[in-house]
Amino acid sequence: MDCIGGNYKSQQLFGAFVAEKFEKHTDPESDKESYTMDDIREQHPKAYRPWSTEDDEKLEASFCEVMTVQELANIFERKVGAITSRIRKLELREKYS
Repeated sequence: MDCIGGNYKSQQLFGAFVAEKFEKHTDPESDKESYTMDDIREQHPKAYRPWSTEDDEKLEASFCEVMTVQELANIFERKVGAITSRIRKLELREKYS
């Protein structure tokens, strides 16, 4: 079975890496908690999910309406950093500035 962006085995390995990275624990040196994917998705339901072509087109249209990154994050149910990264990847600032 193939997945978009790579073969099935590489997708499994990446999924295991992400799951491990977001395992909830407390760092004894800093007392900071990290969070599981489920915890993150409570606030940002689409966090770490792939972007569709439709999402990219909607982001571009919304970007042209001069919405803030926070407004876009709310609309797309993603973290602010994800919106900023996608704007950079699609080169929207260069395209519309």
